[in-house]
Amino acid sequence: MKTLIVTLNPSGEGLDAISQVPDSALLTGGRPLFLRDDRDTAWLELMPAVRISRLGLGVSRRFAPRYFDAATIVALNLPSPDARLPLPDTLLVADNALITGNWQPVPQQPLWVIESGSHSLTLDMAGAFEQAIEAVTERSTIKTGDIIVLPPRKHLRIEVSPGRHAACTLQGLGALDFKVV
Repeated sequence: MKTLIVTLNPSGEGLDAISQVPDSALLTGGRPLFLRDDRDTAWLELMPAVRISRLGLGVSRRFAPRYFDAATIVALNLPSPDARLPLPDTLLVADNALITGNWQPVPQQPLWVIESGSHSLTLDMAGAFEQAIEAVTERSTIKTGDIIVLPPRKHLRIEVSPGRHAACTLQGLGALDFKVV
């Protein structure tokens, strides 16, 4: 299984960057986020993701919807509140670099709403994952269980500290839920 953070080209064709997050850097299953001793706060960038459901290479945009079966929200653990994406690969291998949420059916409407506390972000996801899958499979094979993450052009960052509970929803359904320790 691989987790790819795919930064799409703003023109709508191709991509700007692909970063791979190793499995050892993923925090899954609602496990708590442990902050390093030298940090009393974490800054998390919330991003939509899909789970790949079949093997594919050279997948055209037209057939890409057949290749993912679930969606969630992931939280990228940023080194500072003003960090810019894409992050250097050296930061993506750190423990708890990417926190994955609960998988749910892929929203059928193109506008996805992500909410966390009083913060909300509406993203137009029409064709975005299809574009990403087409671009990724030009270079690499995708496999069942792979995760494709798309950093949105608009950012939704949250600040969390020890003792707090962090949660967010996708289309009103619980997508990401964990405790900060």
